[in-house]
Amino acid sequence: MAQPDVLIVGGGVIGASIAYHLAEAGTRVTVLERGRAGGHASLASAGLLHPILSAGAHPVRELSLASFALYPDLVARLREITGIDPEYQVPGFLMVALGEDEVELRVAELDDPLAETYGLRLLSGDEARALEPGLSPRVEAAVHKPRGAQVYAPSLLQAYTHAAARLGTTVRRGVEVTDLCTQWGRVIGARTADGEEIRAGHTVIATGAWTQYTAARLGVNLPVYPMRGQILALHAIPAPLRHIVFGADVYLSPKAEGSLVVGATYEEAGFDDRLTAAGVGWLLSAAQIVAPAVAGMTFRQAWVGLRPASPDRIPLLGAVPGWEGVTIATGHTAEGVLLSAITGKMIAQHVRGEPTDLPLEPFSPARFGV
Repeated sequence: MAQPDVLIVGGGVIGASIAYHLAEAGTRVTVLERGRAGGHASLASAGLLHPILSAGAHPVRELSLASFALYPDLVARLREITGIDPEYQVPGFLMVALGEDEVELRVAELDDPLAETYGLRLLSGDEARALEPGLSPRVEAAVHKPRGAQVYAPSLLQAYTHAAARLGTTVRRGVEVTDLCTQWGRVIGARTADGEEIRAGHTVIATGAWTQYTAARLGVNLPVYPMRGQILALHAIPAPLRHIVFGADVYLSPKAEGSLVVGATYEEAGFDDRLTAAGVGWLLSAAQIVAPAVAGMTFRQAWVGLRPASPDRIPLLGAVPGWEGVTIATGHTAEGVLLSAITGKMIAQHVRGEPTDLPLEPFSPARFGV
C-alpha cells in the first residue's frame, strides 16, 4: 500500500471532514478509527446549525459564522458525490424565555451587529405561540432565528466518510493507534496495536476527548477533557413542534420522520459514558416545561456522547508546538457538527501549506503553554 500524504488519527465528524476536504484537493489520505466512526461524540449530536451570535468579537463566533455559510453548498456536493442525503433542513429556531427573568437574556441576543442580517426578531409570548402552538403558556417571549438549520449527524458523518473514500481516501476502522512515530523532531506516522507502522508526510490528530493521551506520546500536555452529553428521542406523528426550540436549558429538535430529539446534558463525568436516571429524567422534565404536549409522546431511545472540551471552550486547531509534521484538530465541545465544515476546510488548507480562510492563531494549542 502506498504511503499516504496525510494520516488522520480519528474518524469522527472532524476527522472525516478533514479527510474529505483533503481528498477533494487531491491529497492521498488514510484515516484510522479505533471503533465505529463517530461513536463517541459525532453520533450523539442533534446536528443543529446556527451562527453563534454574541456582542463583541470571539474566535468561536467567527468560526461558526464561516462554517454556517458553507453548509448549503457542502451538503449539495456531498450528495452529488455519494448519493447520501445529510438531511439539511432550515426549520428556524425559537429561543424562548420562560419567565420575566429570562427575557433580558433573550433580548441581549439582539445586540449582535449581525442580528438584523440573520433576521433575528423578538416575539411576545403570544406571538411565539402563534408561530409554534405547542409552546407552554409560561413562555413570556422568544427570539426567532429564521435561518436556524439542522442536519442528521449520522448521515453527515457517513457522507463525509464516503465522499472521502470515493475521492481516494483509505478508511480503516477497528485500528487502535498506540504510539506516534517520530524522527528528529518530526512526526512521521503512527504505530498500531498490532505493531504496524503507517508512515505519512503529515499526521493529523483528531481523536476527540482522547486527544490528551495521543498528544502525551509527544510529551505535550493538551488539556482536552470529555464532557458527557446525554440525549434522547421521542416520537409522535405529527410531532408537537415545527421549529427547533431552545428553553429551560434544553433544545427540542423535530426531525422529518416524526421524532423529537431532546438534549443535552453537559456533565464533567470523565470517561463515564453511562446513561443516568438523573440525566434522562432532567431532559424529560425540561422538555415538558417548554412544550407540555411532549408528555404524550412515545419514548424511543436515549444515548450518550463524550464531547471533547477545552478549558476556554475554544477548539484546538493547528500545529503542535515543538514538532513538525503534525496538526491537532479537537476541542469543539458540543459544536463539532456545526464547526466541522470550516474545520475540515481550514485544516486541509493548513496541511497543504495554503492560506486558511480564518487565522489559526486564536485556536493554537500553544495558548496552553504546551
